[in-house]
Amino acid sequence: MSVAEVVWAYTARSIDALVAVLEGLDEAGRGWRPDVPEANSVATLANHTIANAEDNLLGTVCGDDVRYERQADFDTPETEPAAVRARWDALRARFDAHLPSLTDERLHETVEHPRRGPVTRLDVLVVVTRHAAEHLAHADLTRDLYDAQTGGSR
Repeated sequence: MSVAEVVWAYTARSIDALVAVLEGLDEAGRGWRPDVPEANSVATLANHTIANAEDNLLGTVCGDDVRYERQADFDTPETEPAAVRARWDALRARFDAHLPSLTDERLHETVEHPRRGPVTRLDVLVVVTRHAAEHLAHADLTRDLYDAQTGGSR
């Protein structure tokens, strides 16, 4: 098993769980935000995490043409769980198709990241994995706060 396959499994589990948090919320809960500066809704976190993974994994790691509009994740996040799940499933399928070409040697090659400059593909994969885990934790906490405020429970 390649390093890419090992790390990708962790990334995929975090994003799967993040989408599941969104799917477990009612309509109001998907867009609810804690009343603190710069807090985000679960819908925003899910959309942003998927878009960021798409940009970094498909764009930077794999070299696909990806158009990333980061602010759109925050301004107009998709709130319908089926649409978010479909976007995630499509990203996962596309990255899975690239996995056989992501040998350990290729992961150590330096590529140009649009915001970070020269990095290895492995660096990008690890950052995406960490980012997904962080936002899963944010989503879980947001869900807990929403449930506490509304009397809901998982």
